[in-house]
Amino acid sequence: MLILEDLYLGDVRPSERSFKRNSQYAKALNEVVRAGDALTDTLTEKQKEKFEDYMTAQREVNVLTDCETFIYSFRLAAKIMIDVLTEGQMREI
Repeated sequence: MLILEDLYLGDVRPSERSFKRNSQYAKALNEVVRAGDALTDTLTEKQKEKFEDYMTAQREVNVLTDCETFIYSFRLAAKIMIDVLTEGQMREI
């Protein structure tokens, strides 16, 4: 079970993923950055502080959402594997 060892040792970090520069994700991320820069260029210093507070809170929500999605997905995958391995004999877990 090398994957479990890698996970334990911190060599597997599901929250740290890379992406290709020309991917749809990269393009969307660039648009977010561009729009954010355009917005903050129009704000006063006080408004920038409030916007940064908002962005910090939003990042926290994103981390919590990503974590919950990861847990749900992992459990679902495990249930699928149990179903496959038991040929549907275990209905409830």
